[in-house]
Amino acid sequence: MSINFISVTNLRTEFEELTSDFNMPVSGSSINTLEWFAENGFRSNRLRNGYDRAMEIANLILEHYEHGRGKEDPGPSPG
Repeated sequence: MSINFISVTNLRTEFEELTSDFNMPVSGSSINTLEWFAENGFRSNRLRNGYDRAMEIANLILEHYEHGRGKEDPGPSPG
C-alpha cells in the first residue's frame, strides 16, 4: 500500500492524539515508538478507547516505512 507524505503525517498526528493517555515508555510517533507499540502496546492498552485504531495506524505506517526502505536507491556500485 502506498501512502503519500501528507497522509502519513495525518496518520501520525491521529496516532499521537489517540495514544496521548496510553501507558507507553515514550510518546510521539517515531518509527521506534510505532514498532514498540505494535509489539508491546497491547499489554497495558488493549482495553483503552482508540487502541484498535492506534494499532491499525501503527501497522499502516510501519508497512509503508518497510516498503519504502526496500525501494531506496542503494547508490552506485563500488568498483
